Amino acid sequence: MNRNLEKFLRDHCNLIDWNPTQPQLEAIKKDIDSAIASGKTLSRTECQHIVVKHCGSTKMFLTKGADNSDLNALLAMAVKQDSSND
Repeated sequence: MNRNLEKFLRDHCNLIDWNPTQPQLEAIKKDIDSAIASGKTLSRTECQHIVVKHCGSTKMFLTKGADNSDLNALLAMAVKQDSSND
């Protein structure tokens, strides 16, 4: 189960009415893990693009300005917690 990752993405990517399937969450997790392993710093927008890549059209609410914060630590924690729950 990827409940921590799903909640993290829903909250931090501003997703609305998002109900991903288990295979979609696994694909998203794989892309995030790959990006983090390669040393990439993922922004909120990059995480949103990963979600759209695997889930298609997705509703999001927009906030003013760009968020370039480093989400890697939080993403890694969410993925790690999910892995230990499997």
